Amino acid sequence: MSEWYTNIAGGDARVGAQIGKVDGNVTVGSPQFHEDGLRTQVAELRSAMRRAVETGTLEAEIRKAAEAELTEVDAYLKHGDEKQRGKMVLALKKVRGLLGDVADVASIAAVALTIGQGLS
Repeated sequence: MSEWYTNIAGGDARVGAQIGKVDGNVTVGSPQFHEDGLRTQVAELRSAMRRAVETGTLEAEIRKAAEAELTEVDAYLKHGDEKQRGKMVLALKKVRGLLGDVADVASIAAVALTIGQGLS
């Protein structure tokens, strides 16, 4: 016997999830970010910047400027409070901007920024 499901939504209605049958887990909502995830992402970013300088795709001066901004992230991870969090997010935005010309490294910075913004 087959099962049929019909979605009758009109106008400006939005269907968040239309589920007929589920086997397993379902998660709805935004992911929860943790400081450990930010630590991991920043470590990956630093490694990627180092490799990019070694291969010549990133200028050493740009890396140096990005590292200077990442000290705000380090400070937040050591003594994180709400005031420091704002500085950390601003620093990650600057890092993302500095690295914008090197797509693979900039994407890592963007993920770090997303995690940093998601911390509360």
